[in-house]
Amino acid sequence: MCGINGIISKNKIIDMNVLIQSMNDEIIHRGPDGEGNYIYNETIGFGMRRLAIIDLNSGTQPIYNKDRSIVIVFNGEIYNYLELKNILLGLGVLFLTNSDTEVILKGYEYYGVSFIEKLNGMFAFAIHDQLNNKIIIARDQIGEKPLYYYNHNDTFIFGSELKSIKKIFNKLTNKQLTLSRNGLDLYFSLTFIPAPYTIYNEISKLLPGHYIEISTIDNNLNIRKYASIINFKDPIENIKDFNYAKKKLFTLLNDSVEKRMISDVPIGSFLSGGVDSSIITAIMANQKNQSKIETFSVISDNKHFDESERSFAVSKHLNTSHHSIKLDFNELRILVDSIILDYDEPFADSSALATYYISKKTKNYVTVALTGDGGDEVFGGYNRYFMTSLSENYRTYVPYICHKHLIKPLFNSFKVQNDNRGRMFKYKKFINGVGLNDKEDISNIISLGFLNNEKKDLLIDYTNTTFSKLIDHHYNSSSTLSQLAKSRFIDINVSLEGDMLVKVDRASMLASLECRSPLLDPRLVNFSFKLPDNFLIKGSQTKYILKETFKNMLPIGLFNLPKSGFGVPVGDWLRNELKFELLDLTKDELLIKQNIFNINYINQIISEHLAKKNDHTFKLWTIFCFQKWWINNFK
Repeated sequence: MCGINGIISKNKIIDMNVLIQSMNDEIIHRGPDGEGNYIYNETIGFGMRRLAIIDLNSGTQPIYNKDRSIVIVFNGEIYNYLELKNILLGLGVLFLTNSDTEVILKGYEYYGVSFIEKLNGMFAFAIHDQLNNKIIIARDQIGEKPLYYYNHNDTFIFGSELKSIKKIFNKLTNKQLTLSRNGLDLYFSLTFIPAPYTIYNEISKLLPGHYIEISTIDNNLNIRKYASIINFKDPIENIKDFNYAKKKLFTLLNDSVEKRMISDVPIGSFLSGGVDSSIITAIMANQKNQSKIETFSVISDNKHFDESERSFAVSKHLNTSHHSIKLDFNELRILVDSIILDYDEPFADSSALATYYISKKTKNYVTVALTGDGGDEVFGGYNRYFMTSLSENYRTYVPYICHKHLIKPLFNSFKVQNDNRGRMFKYKKFINGVGLNDKEDISNIISLGFLNNEKKDLLIDYTNTTFSKLIDHHYNSSSTLSQLAKSRFIDINVSLEGDMLVKVDRASMLASLECRSPLLDPRLVNFSFKLPDNFLIKGSQTKYILKETFKNMLPIGLFNLPKSGFGVPVGDWLRNELKFELLDLTKDELLIKQNIFNINYINQIISEHLAKKNDHTFKLWTIFCFQKWWINNFK
């Protein structure tokens, strides 16, 4: 696990080494165990920071082939590297290290760029192939590891985090970064910005399952797709035998966990007591010759954010060495600025604060933690999957004009005063999410920030339709799938990539902790889309096949408990401890200077929230995080 950086220029850069070093210095947290630089002809520079996980002694990067004509820097883990290495050894390929990084290098040397398709892992890497005059930069097919880049004229810059590119951008380009209206639209719709967009016009994210090929002769650049979560070229055939599907799932997930437990450093798991993390921990505990698993969960005085009862029950059942981490909201509130700004662009998932907190505490015991991330998207766990199917039936019986002018205004007249996502919040979310068609339903339901009509109230001269176009693209790409599968497909490509994976990567890496997600194994993801809808959701039970497959490994009744929250009470903070900062961030003179927001609308929702007339937690936290970022970058 590392962080990588690089510069490719058609013209020589005299201080290339200095620039690469300054980029590396920005991401020491991603790799406190070492660093390496590669400079070629003062036109190509690679850098990396290392968090040593595999091959502690000989896995130092950059890594070269025998004649040093090919070099690689790598961020991530390749979980099937031992299998791939044995194949290459059988073909006569020799290795100098025991690292997964060298497997990528030697695989590329033998097979070419097609070797990327064979990789099962989370990764971003850059390869310089001197003999073929090209550079290959790739990102894993799920998007677990980040890759940002700038490309203009004769200069290409890339990095694992935006902060590295920002560090050298002005010096190298003589330009200033500018605010993207596309990024702005996406952020206030979703509370995050998914690939390929960023908050800056000049910088993009490489899409998952894609690679960049750059000619070092003329700097010509091509972006190519090498993999998708579903191969739409082949007909998707449903697996109809439930028992067969259970056996297949059992085998795949066990193998996924086993591969992600390969490590030369201490390893544990995040154990919330929910379905996904409990199953992952149970599989870990049942591995042959496995010592007691180190498990970690959050305990809080606030019942909405307390995992202790469920995690204790699972830990006791599995006989793990359990650590309950007391969530100190006072300590966490002090860290708000540093955590928010570490994301480098606006990001308003408040659970990022708790994720960093538990990652920081977990790092005192282990260097790698397995998580249950992705289970909801892959196996249909979110309530919104119900909502998209229910909305179809709702439209059948309720005329849209009646919905729009009677039922929707009626539900919106009910005030949600508490900082939680209780029953009334869910009812209002459903009613506001019902649109004219399935595509509009998905668009409204996935929007965690402001709906399109609300963005018109929030933003001055709002005309941007980037969010709608993004949903249209993924909706049309999945036209052959069921409504449930469409929703999951869009979630994986948008919310998982842009929110969940970003949150976990930045929060854990800020604490120098590596997180691995067995439920996001590409084989599992692809398998889940071959299952009939009723294998995933049966009646009111979500993730049905996942629960049925592993229920005997866990305490009786665990799967019948409601989902628990994981976050912090930011709504209460905005009314109390962060109240004056919120008011300072939204002063009229600042808003006028920005010329982004409608002042009256912001003042209205702040007033309602502070007076507890209505709960605007998620909207105000979205504004709060944006203002923090804007002041740090543009004021």
